[in-house]
Amino acid sequence: MKLPCHLIFLGRLRADDRKEIYKMKLRTTLICLVLLLVLPSLVLAETDEVEKDKKDKLPKIPWQSYYEAMATGKAESKPILLHFTTSWNEGSKKMTLETYGDMKVARYLQDHFATGWVETGKHKTLAKKYQVNSLPTLWFLDSSGKTLTKVEGTLGPEKMLLVTEFINTKAYESTTYEAWKEKRLAR
Repeated sequence: MKLPCHLIFLGRLRADDRKEIYKMKLRTTLICLVLLLVLPSLVLAETDEVEKDKKDKLPKIPWQSYYEAMATGKAESKPILLHFTTSWNEGSKKMTLETYGDMKVARYLQDHFATGWVETGKHKTLAKKYQVNSLPTLWFLDSSGKTLTKVEGTLGPEKMLLVTEFINTKAYESTTYEAWKEKRLAR
């Protein structure tokens, strides 16, 4: 119902007009509330769907549980990469898309490493054993399970390839990572 402007400003509204204005304000408020509640969930659902599509197209790294990765490393004489994280960790999400999603990294890990994904919330004892203080934390172990080095924070594809090559070639037995990297990059 459209009210004449002079009635609104002069305060000469009838009781029915006031009720109608109140109902319109109430409807407008309810519509705004519904939109505020529904729209973010629609946007999040769409974002989750886009991320799921991206993940489905990523190269597959054979992530295993901690115990499976340890057994695989020993059985196949491969070094072990343990990725400690939680489902909500942004650094791990970034590494999943950018680093582990890189075809060269995925292939190198598939061919040369036993890979374990450890949810720290579920495996607090393991997180304590490996002194996980920040997320993500990567531990590199030799095939027998002996710890070699710990990396805290995210690694990009290039650095991940360098670190994994350093570990896989056992260069750590004869030199430091920095000295090896300098020679390696000079090639």
